[in-house]
Amino acid sequence: MQRARRGQGARRSRLQTRRAERNGRYGRFIGLTALGSLVPGAGFIAAGKRRLGTTLLVILVALLIFGLAVVVLVPPGELASYGGDRQMMLILGTALAAGAVAWLLIALGSHRSLEPDGLTTGKRLAGAAVVIVCASVVVAPMAVGSRYAFTQRELVGNISSSGASNTTPDVDISDPWADKPRLNVLFLGGDAGEGRTGLRPDTQIVASIDTETGATTMISLPRNLQGIPFPEGTPLAEAYPDGFSGGGDPLEWMLNAVYANVPRDHPEVFEGVGDPGADATKWAVEGALGIEVDYFIMVDLAGFEAVVNALGGITVDVPRDIPWGNKSLPDGTCTEANGYIQQGDDQLLDGFQALWFARSRCGSDDYERMERQRCVMNAIVDKADPATLLSQYQSLASAAGDIITSDVPADLFPALIELMVKVRTQPLESLTLDNEFFGSMGTTSSDPDYDQLHARIQEILAGTPAAPEGGETGETTPPPEDTTEATGQSADNASSDRSGATIEQASGETDEPAEEPTEGATDEPAADEPVDAGAVC
Repeated sequence: MQRARRGQGARRSRLQTRRAERNGRYGRFIGLTALGSLVPGAGFIAAGKRRLGTTLLVILVALLIFGLAVVVLVPPGELASYGGDRQMMLILGTALAAGAVAWLLIALGSHRSLEPDGLTTGKRLAGAAVVIVCASVVVAPMAVGSRYAFTQRELVGNISSSGASNTTPDVDISDPWADKPRLNVLFLGGDAGEGRTGLRPDTQIVASIDTETGATTMISLPRNLQGIPFPEGTPLAEAYPDGFSGGGDPLEWMLNAVYANVPRDHPEVFEGVGDPGADATKWAVEGALGIEVDYFIMVDLAGFEAVVNALGGITVDVPRDIPWGNKSLPDGTCTEANGYIQQGDDQLLDGFQALWFARSRCGSDDYERMERQRCVMNAIVDKADPATLLSQYQSLASAAGDIITSDVPADLFPALIELMVKVRTQPLESLTLDNEFFGSMGTTSSDPDYDQLHARIQEILAGTPAAPEGGETGETTPPPEDTTEATGQSADNASSDRSGATIEQASGETDEPAEEPTEGATDEPAADEPVDAGAVC
């Protein structure tokens, strides 16, 4: 009896010992499987396949050293410029995708080599789950990086030049800024939405960039600039020997009318050109400012909200309650607003609010709107930090690809991105061509002295601004009462309906109101009388 009991105890002890050994082997298997999934080659070495495992480890270490060397030795600007190289993005995207697949296959191979015989189905599934979880720590970021690379390649293709141009310079891509101390880029904001006849880019801002330092001056042009001379030697100088002027409605001879009217009246000049209106506008801005305009970037403001929303909103100082959802009337008054963007410092605006903050015309003149537009641009630049761009990249790229066009050649984007890295390190200087600016020269925007304007712009860009107020860089002046309306209307009518640079049409048609108010707006209407807004932002 006792012998039988002793025999049962011995068998139980042996079973427990074997179970403990199996559990130990299984635990070791799980641990080595996790290690092999995280460090390619480690699992094969543990499984006895030392030559294969060592080779994989050497390759991994070599790739890590190479990547570290690139990050440490390549200047940040040059590293960022690779984002504009479509060929580099193709190589990077393909390499990351192939690397992710290879990593997963190696993890599965390590798992299979380490797996003990006789495992139950449950334990086999648990081992496979460990492979998936551990490998995904590396594979998932590689897959996302591959997707970003292909998206970036597609984005550059979408927004780069899509046709011929009469106005883009010939540059040596290997050193595009060698003979170009300043790069002048014209930003156009147009809205050809429902209820509007054609596209008139009412927002026109020239970014004049020092290619050595990145220091940038933003020059905001009023849309009611008239009598614009086209540069000598261009076909439009011959077509308009007395400048852009003529009979009929004066609105058809302002700066914002060049985009639609000049290509319509002189199609022979723009045969084969990708964006005839932008080409014509570049020539007009060159004639107005006396500087070469190298490239344009057009933003379709119908999709502007999506970009701001993708950034998570922008922060600006709102100088007063800004109405949204209303329109100007012929007598200079406004219809009742749907709501207001409330006054206050450091206000976070979503895309809807940011668009209305920039485009709202009621209760202000065009020069105040130009200042608000400048504030929006600066806020977007400030918000576009690397962390935000990385976290919101897909939505940003999708929105930008839909609303931005340009005549920048695709192969110039690497150099342009590298230059933009310099721009971000410098404060943006601002120059608004408002009533005070023209008044300091004894002229108006409806009848400017272009020779004097050219000299003033050259002085400002050279860093030696003239003494009269209103033309200094780095500051903007409070917008005075608008008296430059060319149509002979009262100043109030002009300030609320005709002049300046804005993000909507010159027609007085309804801005595109949203059906529902958004956060930061109030439903209580107030009288939309013109006010002295004071300093903006």
